[in-house]
Amino acid sequence: MSYDPYSRTNQQVLDGAIVGVAFYFACLIGYDGRIPLSGFQFWGFLLALVGGRLISNLLFGLHRIQWRYIGLQDAFRTTQSYLAFSFLFLLAQIGVSAKAGIVRLPLSVLVVELLLSSIGALGIRALRRHIYEVQSKRPRSLKKGEQRRLLLVGAGMIGANVAREMATDSSVQIVGFLDDDPRKFGSFIGGAKVLGSTSLLAEIVRTEKVDSVLICISPAARGSFNRLVALLDSLPVTSKFLPTITEILNAKDGLHLALGDPKTNGNGAVHIVQPGPAPQQRVGTRNKTILITGGAGFIGSTLAERLVQDNEIVLFDRFFHNQPVTFTSLYKNPRVRKVEGDILDGKALGDLAHEANVVVHAAAMVGVGRVCSYPRETLETNFVGTLQILKALEKSPRLERFLYFSTSEVFGVNSFRVNEDTPTAIGPAAEARWSYAIAKLAGEHLVKAYHRQAGIPVVTVRPFNVFGPRRLGSHAVLSFILNALQGNPIEVHGDGSQIRSWCYIDDFCNALIEMIARPGAVGEDFNVGNPKNTITIYELARMVLEVTGRTVPIMLTDSPFPDIEIRVPSLEKARQILDYKPVYDLRQGLKLTADWYRENLEFFEKKPSQASMASAIR
Repeated sequence: MSYDPYSRTNQQVLDGAIVGVAFYFACLIGYDGRIPLSGFQFWGFLLALVGGRLISNLLFGLHRIQWRYIGLQDAFRTTQSYLAFSFLFLLAQIGVSAKAGIVRLPLSVLVVELLLSSIGALGIRALRRHIYEVQSKRPRSLKKGEQRRLLLVGAGMIGANVAREMATDSSVQIVGFLDDDPRKFGSFIGGAKVLGSTSLLAEIVRTEKVDSVLICISPAARGSFNRLVALLDSLPVTSKFLPTITEILNAKDGLHLALGDPKTNGNGAVHIVQPGPAPQQRVGTRNKTILITGGAGFIGSTLAERLVQDNEIVLFDRFFHNQPVTFTSLYKNPRVRKVEGDILDGKALGDLAHEANVVVHAAAMVGVGRVCSYPRETLETNFVGTLQILKALEKSPRLERFLYFSTSEVFGVNSFRVNEDTPTAIGPAAEARWSYAIAKLAGEHLVKAYHRQAGIPVVTVRPFNVFGPRRLGSHAVLSFILNALQGNPIEVHGDGSQIRSWCYIDDFCNALIEMIARPGAVGEDFNVGNPKNTITIYELARMVLEVTGRTVPIMLTDSPFPDIEIRVPSLEKARQILDYKPVYDLRQGLKLTADWYRENLEFFEKKPSQASMASAIR
């Protein structure tokens, strides 16, 4: 049997030898180089110290600790053992000092001996661990290109442990860390240098020829790294989240994690999978800072009402007076901050964007009549405004989700049961109406480009005729209900055969919340509406009369702008990823909407322009 200098017996022999050497040098230091003790006294004290420390170590369980695996907790226990014995030895000396003929060691000798023996004990253990780590490296020589270059993201405790562990594997070369804490830049953690922030990911992968990226962060902090996931997908590297022990224990495929999944590389190696909920699961929206552009509007304010209880809300809009938000409890809520500004002002958006975990970009020039009157402003506001906020968010370390509002009009004049992959169709430039759709479509491409190149975790939504209480401005439902309640004829453009699918605002906001909360929504676009509420515009007018109980005439008039014949979405993708199932039927939604307009009719009577503005059909 080969000799093992680090067996339990030999570990105790080494501990004893260290105590002996420490005592000898402590005596030399304490007695100024000349030890006045007789040989019997010296050896008596030496044996007492060695025996006492070994017994103390036994009581503290140090004999069970393998030096090659020693950690901070073990080092702390070792220090406790040495301090405890020194204290007892000092008390023993004080107790027997009064008896004649008993020599007492000076306090300086005891203190120096404690320091030397503790340092020696910790030093020999650290040396043993270092020798073990060096010897654990694979002895085989590696061919050129066989060594994997690994980049670690997250220079915390998890990352430090991984760096130390991977240092024992000669088949892996750690390039360094990326971490968003500027205090760590340039420092060494676990033997690996912190190269900079995560915004340098693509550059470091390219310049350092990285083969693999391992993200070493706790599950609670992974939300802020959603932006990296998309970026990693576009880079020529393998990338994984490091699972925690708890995640491995909770995983249904924990045996495969431990033994190697035969469906992977077939070599029985540990297969590290990305943990966390499946794309179809919901992870929640709590304790976030949520920025909503166009937050004073109908959809923005309604969504904010749903989110404000558990989050801090920032509403950004050009103005708030007499907007839908004034009819909500948000206006005086201390968890809501209202900021007036223009989305074309990149500076105004910069600070707000960097504070936000979630950004809902709903600000836009809307209303067919307004778009036709101001096509240039429509293009600039809807496209350049989107560009400004994306630039402000490009290097945000806190961003978890960017929700972009597009439009169902990107599918052109005939969009029946369109899914997300249906080719888009835009009308001619000679018709100003299409400036809105083309700006929104260009915005979709811009958002996807930032997703692919900058890793921004984007989601695109295309609303299909959303209605409900508090909607102001240009909208058919608003116009029909107000005219009916005020006893005016309902004007329907064309022959009224245009077909629409109407989605109640609560159903629509349910989908938005799922887009924010579900990891599987990142990078996707969704058509959101309610095909069950499909009806012609003329029949919509008739249903409004039934709901309001009024009998005003329905008048067919020429449309002042090109109209869309049919607009009906397919919800298959939203069902699969968001588990989206609208529940409000059209009659129920119209009744709730009409009740609100009836309660607030005085506001519209003071502003008669609201009814005329609302005559446009979308």
